[in-house]
Amino acid sequence: MYNPQLKTFFAVAETGSFTKAAARLFLTPSAILHQVRALEKEFDAELFVRSAKGVTLTPAGEYLEQHGRELLRLDAEIKREIHAITQKEETVCIGTSMLEKCRLLYDLWVLFSAEEKGCGIEMVNIDMGQSIPEKADLIESLNSEVSWMREWRFLEICKVPFGCAMVKDHPLAQKERITFEDLRGETVHSINDGSCEIIAVLLERLRAHGAKLTVSFGRGMNMFWETAFTRNVQLLPMCFQDILINMTVIPLAEEYLLPYGIFYRPQPSPAARRFLDFIERTYNEGNSSGIVPVLT
Repeated sequence: MYNPQLKTFFAVAETGSFTKAAARLFLTPSAILHQVRALEKEFDAELFVRSAKGVTLTPAGEYLEQHGRELLRLDAEIKREIHAITQKEETVCIGTSMLEKCRLLYDLWVLFSAEEKGCGIEMVNIDMGQSIPEKADLIESLNSEVSWMREWRFLEICKVPFGCAMVKDHPLAQKERITFEDLRGETVHSINDGSCEIIAVLLERLRAHGAKLTVSFGRGMNMFWETAFTRNVQLLPMCFQDILINMTVIPLAEEYLLPYGIFYRPQPSPAARRFLDFIERTYNEGNSSGIVPVLT
């Protein structure tokens, strides 16, 4: 970036000697003199006053010493920023949380990295109740139409049905499917911020069949874990069964499906765009790479 002759100029200015500058830079005195003369020719000005005692700066040299260091600082800063941009272009940053886990993305990345060996991956924790870091490129999640999702694009991979979670000795825990009639009189916990039409319809059906609904949103994992300490039922998308410990999760008999896939920025980074293209190609071509990750 900057003229390397500036480095020689500062070495001479600091040491007051071509010979000492040569020793510092591991060059010959003639090479130092040649670079200084080339710099003086470029500026069309003498930068040093030569004498038997050494060299001192001319007024032009003093000006260059004063402002040249800012050039060096800017040069180093520009290099750092360009390096960071390059790294960003070749790195996919995936936002994750207890709910937004890499249920599919990890396996997809293994397949993708076999083709794109120059790409890197970075994981960053996200908190949906607070904010999503700007560096996050992708988030694997249900599309339940909450507010943050409206600012992102969505690549649907599959659809996820609902189920009911309960303690293992609950009277309904031995069933293969849970019907609306099974939930009559049961206290059923559900999450909803009022934005998802599918969830709203499902909850209305439960009310119509006599379920006692407790609807909440925005309390993080507590919304799911609290059910483990009660005899109540937790309504949840089946993909979340992997976060519930020591509980039985049984699918609903009637299918109410939420889209599941990858959220990405409206203007994805080059690396994220290539990864997204790979995901679309892998699923659309029917397992072109040998394995199509699926939710179980």
